[in-house]
Amino acid sequence: MKKFICTTCGVQYTESNHEPDHCHICEEERQYVNPEGQSWKTLDEMVQSGQYKNVITKEEKGLYSIKTTPSFGIGQTAYLIVGEERNILWDCITYLDPYTIEFIG
Repeated sequence: MKKFICTTCGVQYTESNHEPDHCHICEEERQYVNPEGQSWKTLDEMVQSGQYKNVITKEEKGLYSIKTTPSFGIGQTAYLIVGEERNILWDCITYLDPYTIEFIG
């Protein structure tokens, strides 16, 4: 079973043996369905392709931005706030590779 990710919005769905018929997020009136139709990837496919990476930029002391390149989904940017006792990840990105997970940890 795989967790499929909508390539238009970047939302990952629960495990399934087959691609979802449609994306609930893209069909919501504030979003859109790609004119070429729905398409899906898995995180494993993204990692194995070697095409994607996250760029982690220090914005200021204790604040980092995390952005996937090339842009994926709606091009989200996550922000990592580094604290003395814990970190806070504000917002999310679809692509999480081992480097990003280790950096956030």
